Amino acid sequence: MISGAGAASGYTIWTHFIADRLGKFIPGKPNVIVESMAGAGGLIATNWGYNVAPKDGKVIVSVNRETAALSVLKAKGVMFESTKFNWLGSPTSDTNICAVSKDSPWNKIDDYYKNELLVGTDGVGSGMHIYPVALNQILGMKFRVIDGYSDSGVVLVAAERGEINGSCQSAETLLRARGSQIKSGEMRVVLQAGLKPDARFPGVPFVLDLARNDEQRQALRFLYASLAFGRPYVTPPGTPPDRVAALQGAFDALFADPDFLRDAKKQGYDIDATSGPDMAKLVDEIAATPKEIVERVAAIIEPPGSR
Repeated sequence: MISGAGAASGYTIWTHFIADRLGKFIPGKPNVIVESMAGAGGLIATNWGYNVAPKDGKVIVSVNRETAALSVLKAKGVMFESTKFNWLGSPTSDTNICAVSKDSPWNKIDDYYKNELLVGTDGVGSGMHIYPVALNQILGMKFRVIDGYSDSGVVLVAAERGEINGSCQSAETLLRARGSQIKSGEMRVVLQAGLKPDARFPGVPFVLDLARNDEQRQALRFLYASLAFGRPYVTPPGTPPDRVAALQGAFDALFADPDFLRDAKKQGYDIDATSGPDMAKLVDEIAATPKEIVERVAAIIEPPGSR
């Protein structure tokens, strides 16, 4: 299993958790090992998985949840078509939250449009980069995006050192890594995003509620639809159908396994699984997004002439 993120990233942590338990559900009960291929917010591993990886069913790639949207947007660095991957499943869906140190300059809604907030990212292909950049352009917020950190864990350390104010990351990752600081008030959640508000963050502004017109709302819904993918796994195009079916069945069996669910609960993993075929349907829906919305979001994330 190839993780496209650094060692401290939620994607890699999830991949180790899955890999330790997946083998017994695959025909032949193989050992499953994890290798990291970090870089460009996951694009290096995703491009490798699409164009280079063996097509024999022995390689599974953990891609980032924005893979389908980035493919439709034809974003810089994308060398894949998400509709051609074989989608195996995801153990969870997610909410994106912006969490900052307690003394950061965002305290009320007006601040989001007046005061600059420094947020770190692990590369231009990740949601940590994409979402704040888009929120600046769509809603006029004042994020200053600092790229170049190796993974989400290093970003959090940078916030603790005062290099940056915080980041916009997976709620699951942030709660796992800094849940006690959020509970104590050392870190504050200032924004939540997705297709619906998350009950874990009462009173935190919800991004769709901040849209001022239908055009903004449509663009935001397209951007955040990817959160439904959670932690997705794929195999390359051209993998034999029988092997794809076996792997999809293995993921389904794992996500329903009582021992897996018990371990997940004990270790704080929130399981809300999506099957491979259902993920493929979501990918097709994203690919069918009206052209005008795609072009609007593409121009926001990567303005003309920026390549």
